[in-house]
Amino acid sequence: MAHLPIGAHSFSTATGATLTYFVAGHGPHLLVHIAPGWGAASVMYQNTFTHLEDTFTFVYIEVRGTRGSSFPEDLSEMSSWHMAEDVEALRVHLGRETIDVSGHSNGGCIALWYASRFPTHVRKLVLLEAQVYGAGVGAEATKAILEGRPDKEVVGAFVNLNLGAVEDDEAFGAAMGGFLPLYVAKPERDLETFKAAFTNIPQVKCIKTQAMAEAQHADQAEHLSKITAQTLVIVGRHDFITPVPVSELIVSRVPNATLHIFEDSGHLPWVEEKDKFYAVVRAFFA
Repeated sequence: MAHLPIGAHSFSTATGATLTYFVAGHGPHLLVHIAPGWGAASVMYQNTFTHLEDTFTFVYIEVRGTRGSSFPEDLSEMSSWHMAEDVEALRVHLGRETIDVSGHSNGGCIALWYASRFPTHVRKLVLLEAQVYGAGVGAEATKAILEGRPDKEVVGAFVNLNLGAVEDDEAFGAAMGGFLPLYVAKPERDLETFKAAFTNIPQVKCIKTQAMAEAQHADQAEHLSKITAQTLVIVGRHDFITPVPVSELIVSRVPNATLHIFEDSGHLPWVEEKDKFYAVVRAFFA
């Protein structure tokens, strides 16, 4: 594998957009990782995937609008479907015929769009708590998980979030801070690790413009059968955002997919059950 310089990079796409990406690690497997497109950025993943840097050379792409990557002139092109084109632009920039791709949460949604729209260019696909836009299969599981949480004030902070009233990034970050404990199954064990890693302030313009654009492509589940990559699907049993039924749907539609459920995890199994997570991911690439 040709050496990629560690650190921050940017390039211009064929359409004139600017995309940024970050390279970390020195492992033999190059892995393009996609963070959610709603403005979370890749910082948290860079801070928590460090124990895998002997196995992977990570390329963390910041999709359109996030952390130095330009917004499209037409904000209707802020959907996850469109963000898959940023991954394709990165592949071309890197000069590779095929790439291995991973994505978390909405980043998994983008990864699924990429693998279904550009199937010949994806060799292996790792989906961490992946969203499937428009599937609607997780609502009952989400409701049950939230009803079973003992931290009712935290649940209320999530349920009562009004994005329309959030005017800037600082307010968005503060609002998220009110329900961050929901992301992990055992906050007393893992919340401080999560908070220490999620050091950047999310971008409210990204989440608002992405939310407005997503409805154009609400049939994602119907495209999953186009994926040809060998696929690893990982989900935490207590994930309220993209619960187990969503991952089960993916495995039922993607032809070459394997499901691993982490029984003691919420939305962040590589933080909550890290040793098991490392073993499963490394075995997939062995």
